[in-house]
Amino acid sequence: MKKPSSRLLVLGMMTVLFLTVLGMVITANSYQQTQKHALKMGENQLAKINDSVIKILRLEIKSYTLALEDYASNIFNEKNYHELIEDTQLDNSLLFKTSAAAGLYLVSPTGTLLSGKDIHADQFVKEPVKVTAFDQDPLYLKALKGSVLQNGEAYFADNTSYVNLYRPVYDKHHVLQSILVLPINLEELYQQEIDTTENQNGYTMVKNEEMKVLMHPSTEQIGLDIINGRKLKYPDLDYSDLAHLEDVQKTNEKGTLSYNSYWWTEEDPKKVLKISAYEWITVGDARWIVASSSDFYERNGLALQKNLIILGLLTILLAIIILLAVSFSHYNRQNRTYIENLRLVERQNFLKEKHALEKSMMQKSQLETVGLLTTTIVHDMNNFLTPMIGNLQLLIEEYQSNEALVADLNEVYQAAQKGQNLSTNVLRFTKTGIKTKESLSIEEVVSEAIDTMRVLVPKKVTLTYQASFVGTALIEASDLQVILYNLITNAYQAQPENPHIQVRLSAAADKQLTAFQNHSLAYCDKHFAQLTVTDNGPGIPKEIESKMFTPFFTTKTESNGTGLGLFIVSSIAKKNDWILQVKSTVYGTTFTLGIPIDSDNIQ
Repeated sequence: MKKPSSRLLVLGMMTVLFLTVLGMVITANSYQQTQKHALKMGENQLAKINDSVIKILRLEIKSYTLALEDYASNIFNEKNYHELIEDTQLDNSLLFKTSAAAGLYLVSPTGTLLSGKDIHADQFVKEPVKVTAFDQDPLYLKALKGSVLQNGEAYFADNTSYVNLYRPVYDKHHVLQSILVLPINLEELYQQEIDTTENQNGYTMVKNEEMKVLMHPSTEQIGLDIINGRKLKYPDLDYSDLAHLEDVQKTNEKGTLSYNSYWWTEEDPKKVLKISAYEWITVGDARWIVASSSDFYERNGLALQKNLIILGLLTILLAIIILLAVSFSHYNRQNRTYIENLRLVERQNFLKEKHALEKSMMQKSQLETVGLLTTTIVHDMNNFLTPMIGNLQLLIEEYQSNEALVADLNEVYQAAQKGQNLSTNVLRFTKTGIKTKESLSIEEVVSEAIDTMRVLVPKKVTLTYQASFVGTALIEASDLQVILYNLITNAYQAQPENPHIQVRLSAAADKQLTAFQNHSLAYCDKHFAQLTVTDNGPGIPKEIESKMFTPFFTTKTESNGTGLGLFIVSSIAKKNDWILQVKSTVYGTTFTLGIPIDSDNIQ
């Protein structure tokens, strides 16, 4: 395990910090651009709304004016200039067009009330009484002279705003006989035709030249000056921006601006940022200012956007803090794991070395014990076999006439000799002895070993042997025979049911010869005899292939193996510089032994 690098952690932190700062800069710039664009769009939308309100206001007053003109042309003639007549159709077309008409009155040029209709009573006034104080119009006296065009100035009565529509009545000589007065309730007109508070995030209001409110969604605002009048009702509010607004509107005919104010339709007004579009208009002889206002944030969606941006920035900062905390924690945990892993690896290596040393010492001790025991056993076996062999020889000579008995005695004699030879071979691994190698026929040595093994292997074992001429080699016959003995024994013990073992002896050729020659520089020009032992067992598991030649390592039960068979095979091969190869599959295992042959025997 590698030590965790803090460089990657620092690089990650710097990258996150850079991306965060970049994101904040981009977000802030985007917010500013969006805010400017939204403000411009909001101002344009408010200007359009304001224009629509102005058109509606002018059209409504114009429609009343035309209705009043139509009424006058139908009721006045040469015989009647000073009295209103009852005409239901005409009354309905004028007075009941909408509830904004407060009444209809006929006055003389001197100001005397001649006749009147009460809009609420729906009848002629028998004794004319003014329902509204229409003479409060600042232009009323001018209207009595027939000099007012369409309508006069707005006025207030009982906390209600009105405007009078005038229609002079002349005789055929164009002498002023009377004046028709139609008071219009401006607040009713506003509520019926102009009020947009249900569909808009704001509203439109109308003020006169004195900055007193004529039309407003809140009837409590009617007649109030936008500063002094409101101060009386709401003394604790801030009116500094409204004063600025008043100055701007008085000095400009048309425009837009943003300012801090309050929504006067609420019971407890809260300070908000508004945008407003305003325009001065002339209606008859009146001059009013129409202003449409909207919440700066709600109309443009910037309140939510601003909150989302702030939330996003806070989320980014929180994510950075969490990321840094997690990174530091992860780094510290990795570092602790790395240090602990180093300790464990060192301890594991120490234990492994200790175990290997103990194992090596144990193996040496076991081998020494085996050597000592083997030497004793060999001597004892020789002591047992020597008189047996001698007596068997005497018996064979004595009973030469009994052929059946001699055959049996010869079989016992040969078995005793083989036992004596095997004991001698085992002794080879317990003490060092110098023996002379001879140039022997490999085929004869192998054949002799196979004949011996046919006697020793169980009857259930099928042992086949194929051989071809390979020549001679400088060997010890017992070495090759011990190898075959152990390989064949291992082969049939690996397959409990129907074991089949095939032994082949041939001259190495093609790829196999090349493989042998490439094994060592000394073998590059050599020729080899190839001895193979193949079984039909389950094969050698991959996990134990590296341990198969280890002394005392066995997968068999204690009664079936000591773990020395393959170790002996490997030891003999190494001692003679023979090449030993193993190939194992689930269908069986093949051991291949490469033996260098004498060059003068090559055909």
